[in-house]
Formats: sequence, C-alpha cells, structure tokens
Amino acid sequence: MKGKDRYLNASLARALTLLECLGGDEPDLSLTELADRIGTAPGSIYSITQTLERFGYLERDPATKRYRLGLKILVHAHSVLSSLDIREQARPVLKRMARRLDANTHLAVLYQGRVLYLDREEAAPTVIIKSVIGRLVPLHCTALGKVFLAYDPALVKGVCKRGVLTAVTPWTITEPAVLKEQLPRVVAAGYAADLQEFHTGNACVAAPVFDFRKTVVAALSASFISSRLEREPLDRFASAVVEGAQEVSRAMGYVALK
Repeated sequence: MKGKDRYLNASLARALTLLECLGGDEPDLSLTELADRIGTAPGSIYSITQTLERFGYLERDPATKRYRLGLKILVHAHSVLSSLDIREQARPVLKRMARRLDANTHLAVLYQGRVLYLDREEAAPTVIIKSVIGRLVPLHCTALGKVFLAYDPALVKGVCKRGVLTAVTPWTITEPAVLKEQLPRVVAAGYAADLQEFHTGNACVAAPVFDFRKTVVAALSASFISSRLEREPLDRFASAVVEGAQEVSRAMGYVALK
C-alpha cells in the first residue's frame, strides 16, 4: 500500500463497502448477493455482517434471511441532516413553495455523480415519489440532475461517455446529444424541467442554489402531476422554484452579478 492507503483498516473498509451495497434500488440482499457485490466468498464476510447486525447497522429478516440497513443508520443520518446549514435555510422555503404550488418540493445535492435528496415538503400525496430523503437518483432524467449537469461540463462528459443513456420511462432522453442540447437553455432560463422522464405521470421543475463563491451547491424542485400542465402554465411552477432557489442562495451568501 502507498501513501494514506497503508493506514486503512481492511475489515472496516469491507464493512463500509457492504453497507454501501444496500439501499436505493436494492434495499435488501442475501449474504451470497452481498459477497458477489464485493467479489468475495460469503464465508469471508459472515463475521462482518454479524457484527453490523449486532450493533444495529444491519437487520436480517428471519424469514427470508436477507439483509437490509438497520435503524442505527437512520439515527446517524438524522444527525447529519440536522447539522446541514443549507437544509435549515431551505426548509421554510420548501414549505412555502409546497403550499403555493400545491406540489411536493425537494432539496437535493450532487453526490458521487447522482442526485441525493436531502429534504422534502409534501403537499400533494398523489404524486408518485414517496420516501426520497437519502435516495440517490440519476442525473440525466431528472430536473434536479439537469441543473447540476448544466453548470458542470466535466459531469456531462462523465454521464455521456457510456453512449446511450438509460431509459427510465418512455419519455426519458436517451441520446447524449439531445441532453447536451438542453443544458445551455437550463442556464439561460434559470431552471430545468423533466416531463415524465423519471416517473410516468409526473413533472418536475428545478433551479440551482449558489453559494458565496457562485458555485452550484444544491438545487430546489417542485414535483407535480403532469396533467396539471394542461390547465396551468409551466412558467407558474418555474418562477416559484427559481424565486425559492434565489432566496436560499442569498442565505448561503450568494450575491448576484448586476
């Protein structure tokens, strides 16, 4: 091992890797599946899973024998979220936006090349997305993701390097060229939209949150049933989300250029 790697604890690193395998699209996995994810034999991680379960970081279903994240993760996640200044600044804005638009509103950040939801205010329970706080979702098919892409060319290159983008719904943009064509318009308009690209029957509008360095550090969004656009203009949702994002940006020290 070289540099700082020589100080890594191999067993702890493996335990953390196991925890990262759970959640998202695969909330529970068997011991064999966990071992496959990290390229090892089930017997070599059995003691690790037992220890994580003993301390509450994993739970094992007695019927299926499958593992899922334990409640101890939630305890620590709540502590982290509570300490995030941007979440505290955004919370009242999310509430006002939700009431004003009768839509679900969200705060998200960029994390490891995906959108990570930090907070949510619910005003329209019929919208499909349910428990999203802590969830990671793709960039290319979400309004929030398009916001982060629009301000980061290197991120765009990483997302598009694999060629055809994954189709999540029949309306998902799968051609990198089409996605790239949208991004300058996101910067010019001040917001991004996805119309059933991530969830069928759902539309979303998102706008960037800047900090004092004029760097995009987060994004706000409003999510609502797409059929509402038949009687309400998209601009109504966009203007409210942009206004909310600007308010949070000012709270983070951002000063707009005149």
